[in-house]
Amino acid sequence: MIQNQIGNNTTSSGPFVAGGVVYFRGTDNKLWRVNGDGTGQAQIGGNTTESTPFVTPDGWVWFQGTDNKLWKVFKDGSQQSQPGKNTTSSSPFVAGDWVYFRGTDNKLWRMKTDGSQQHVVNNNTTSSTPFVTPDGWVWFQGTDNKLWKVFNDGSHQSQPRNNTTSSSPTVMGDWVYFRGTDNKLWRMKTDGSQQNVINNNTTKSTPFVTPDGWVWFQGTDDKLWRLFQPLDPIGSGTMRPKYYVLSLLYSPPGANGGKSSSVVDYASGSTAGTTTSTSSSFKVGLNVTAGTSFNPLGLIKLGGSSEFTASSTTTDTTAENIAKSQTWDIKVPGPGADGINHDHDMFLLMLNPLIEASIYPGSNVVWNMGVDGQVMNIQSVYVGWLKDPGTMPAGVKQQLDAAGLNTADYAQILSANPFANGASTIDSSRFLPTPQSFPYEPPFSAADPVFTSSIATQNTVNVTDTHTVQHQYGVTASISGGIAITLKIASSLEWTNTNIMGTSTTSQQSATATVGGPAFGYRGPTDVVVYWDSIYNSFMFAFPADPPTASGTLLDSSGKPASYKPVTLTVGSHTFKTFTNDQGKYRFYGAPGGNGSLAVEGNKFPVVVGAGVPQQTLHLP
Repeated sequence: MIQNQIGNNTTSSGPFVAGGVVYFRGTDNKLWRVNGDGTGQAQIGGNTTESTPFVTPDGWVWFQGTDNKLWKVFKDGSQQSQPGKNTTSSSPFVAGDWVYFRGTDNKLWRMKTDGSQQHVVNNNTTSSTPFVTPDGWVWFQGTDNKLWKVFNDGSHQSQPRNNTTSSSPTVMGDWVYFRGTDNKLWRMKTDGSQQNVINNNTTKSTPFVTPDGWVWFQGTDDKLWRLFQPLDPIGSGTMRPKYYVLSLLYSPPGANGGKSSSVVDYASGSTAGTTTSTSSSFKVGLNVTAGTSFNPLGLIKLGGSSEFTASSTTTDTTAENIAKSQTWDIKVPGPGADGINHDHDMFLLMLNPLIEASIYPGSNVVWNMGVDGQVMNIQSVYVGWLKDPGTMPAGVKQQLDAAGLNTADYAQILSANPFANGASTIDSSRFLPTPQSFPYEPPFSAADPVFTSSIATQNTVNVTDTHTVQHQYGVTASISGGIAITLKIASSLEWTNTNIMGTSTTSQQSATATVGGPAFGYRGPTDVVVYWDSIYNSFMFAFPADPPTASGTLLDSSGKPASYKPVTLTVGSHTFKTFTNDQGKYRFYGAPGGNGSLAVEGNKFPVVVGAGVPQQTLHLP
């Protein structure tokens, strides 16, 4: 479902759309017009209106003035007149050379557009604007709030499905759209069947529907909204790519001898995954949108008991958010060697994705993702296996072979992980530093246990600019149905995994990270910092590239090191977390300079933060 606000406008009634231009009553009661993309806004003839205007194909704007007179004016603001000297209590409706309107006496009137032949339709009264279909049916809200239809000669009056409505209905094709007395945005077939609420929306007025499937309406928040709710596609088909990268999960630090206690647990607080678009696969000039609610071919969709689910996004109408379900628990262990080894990073591959795409009038293409088969076929694959397929277990290799993957696909998958081939530079646009760090120090002797620290880490990051990061890769795909003509390359699908970061602090994902120290004899870096991979929504571990911005020693009441204590540093609105080591030392990375506060076991200490600031010794009471 695709929905967005137009030009940040607010409205006091439903809009009217004609030829790509939106006509509406602003909350200032002025009669406005604006292009569908939010440009070219102008007031029409200095007029004010009490309700939704009506615009004819030849450019005449009919409206109820704030003086309750029934006016018409050309769309450029010229040739204004008051046919029949009528007054009206709501918006008019024009069908052919007839105007239908609610008089200030609440009667349902119709007259010729020149003001002649005026009469009441079947002695009906109405509480709002009528709607007239091309074949002559008049739909209206009665003064009893019932949803009625009657033929324009006054015959065959009925109340389909006994519905009630709080405003005028709109009819498009064989569908009726209306605001219920519960303020929900409803639609049903003209015979009263297949009634449903559209995308759980509520509305304050009459919806407006265009032939290409856009529903425009005033929300109960007074915002001017539109959503794509197409009628019937003119063509549909499927694309069956070899695979889809569901997520990339990074290994935490390890320990020699296979004794690593490090593990990252992506449980109920995590929705690891990525935002995905296929729009780059389609030809230029097509309006490509992702629609998780569309399913004309009966595709088995992601969701329910699946390990991953699909949902629409609020930042990109062309994309779906493919994320781990809340009930699926993924644990990523550290390797059996000291240090950080990205060969142990894990890809989650879906080996049976199926894309359904439908073509609608107006060069609109809607796609959504599902499953080829009854269940998702998910395969976990280590980076090291893809780099050296000879190390891959036979069962895993058989799964990849059956899906048609080859060494070229392995290389393509590896390109999603910038550290797979030994790179150490961290892309600051994609990988965002979190406030969490861990000490990574060996035990005092070979007989001593390795210190382990565990915390629920979150993707709390500070973003100082709005930017987009993405990873794009092509996959061979088999195509069926009538959609091949819309594709740039007939046998290929291009996935685009994207994240749009705004200027804000985010904290939406969490995982339990347990980081154990290395084995006795380790001589490498002694701290680990945590980054957030903003494309694949997972945590990445690295050794610090810069010196700490705050450090010191924590002693207990007897003057001995306060070992392995969780410590929190606050500087302004920023919070950072770590643990003391066996000597009571703490180090924080990436904290801004200034005066701060360090908290441990309910005690707070004032500290100074910044590069080059001397280490401080703090004493617990």
